[in-house]
Amino acid sequence: MTAKTLTSFASGLLLAAVVCAVVYFFGPTQATTTKAGEKPTVEELKSLLTEEGYVVHTEEEWNQAIAEAKNPVEKAQEQPKEEVKEEVKEEVKEEPKEEPKEEPAEPEVKKTVINVTEGMTSYEVGKALISAQIISGNAWDFANLVEKKGVAKYLKLGTFEINSNMTTDEIISTIFKKK
Repeated sequence: MTAKTLTSFASGLLLAAVVCAVVYFFGPTQATTTKAGEKPTVEELKSLLTEEGYVVHTEEEWNQAIAEAKNPVEKAQEQPKEEVKEEVKEEVKEEPKEEPKEEPAEPEVKKTVINVTEGMTSYEVGKALISAQIISGNAWDFANLVEKKGVAKYLKLGTFEINSNMTTDEIISTIFKKK
C-alpha cells in the first residue's frame, strides 16, 4: 500500500467513528423501561388467558369436573353383577341359535404401483413394498436379498405394477434388470 492509500483509509475510519459518536451521543434518548419486580395480578392473568381463548379453572373446579367425569364409569362398575348376568342371559335368548356358515375367505390380492426414480436404492424400494403390504419383513432384508442376487446396481427407473401374489424373486426380476 502506498502512503496516500493508507492515509485515505485511515481518514475514512476516522470519519466513520465520528459519525457513530455523534449519533450515539446526540441521537434520540428514548429509554425503554420495564417493570421489574412487579407481578401481574391473578385477575389480569385470567383476563389475558380468556382473551387468548383458554379456559381458566380453579383447582376445586377442576377436581369437581374430574369427579363428575369418573362418576359414570364408577356407576357402571358398581352395578350388581346379578343384573349384568340377567341382561346377558336376555341377550343370549334373543339371538337365534343358527350359526351362519363362514366361507373361507380368499386371500386379498393387493396391487400397488412402485415409482422408481433416479437416486433410489433397493432399501427405499423395500420400504415402499412393505408400506404397500406387498412383502413382509423389513427393508434391510429385501435390500440384502437384492445384494445377494447381484442386481442392486441394476435398478430400473420407471413405474412398475406389483401385486401381493408375486414372489420376491418375481418382484426383484421386475424392478431390477441385469444387463
